[in-house]
Amino acid sequence: MEEAELVKQMIAGDRDAFTHIMERYQPQALRAAYLISGNHADSEDIVQETFAACFLYRNQIKNPEAFKGWFYRTLSRNAWKICRRTKKEQPVAEPYAGDIPDPTETLKEVILREEEKALYSAIEALPVKQRAVIVLYYYSQMSIKEIAKALGCMEGTVKSRLFHGKAKLKELLQESEKNGGRTWTILS
Repeated sequence: MEEAELVKQMIAGDRDAFTHIMERYQPQALRAAYLISGNHADSEDIVQETFAACFLYRNQIKNPEAFKGWFYRTLSRNAWKICRRTKKEQPVAEPYAGDIPDPTETLKEVILREEEKALYSAIEALPVKQRAVIVLYYYSQMSIKEIAKALGCMEGTVKSRLFHGKAKLKELLQESEKNGGRTWTILS
């Protein structure tokens, strides 16, 4: 079933449609929430609060086709609120990801895991608003326009945060390389 139809049914109060939406969005929502908050428990709280708000305030959704933006705006605001409340704007080194391969299987997986850890470390060093834009753009595959709607800001602000966030990531990864870390060919 199409997402817009599920959203319409959810707005009408259909709990099964809401369950399907939760199943669709939960993995990406947990990952985004973790990358923004940096804490497993906080990310679960963020996602839980977001889904609760999703059902409680479903009547405020005016355009079912724009649900994704509405959902991520709610998630981002919940994440920022929890970051302020817990005063944790720096995530820990290990990201929430149920699908990261076991590093003991092959050397390639070990190298991939090390690259991911270095990248997540660099992402966690970003200010929370730059981090949110990076996460939504690269990990949730949202467009600039969708992110602007989700975060309630101008597209230019999203572009600026994305530009400065990428520049800071590049700087951090190059600094890591100088200190004996991985060579990042992606930065060339």
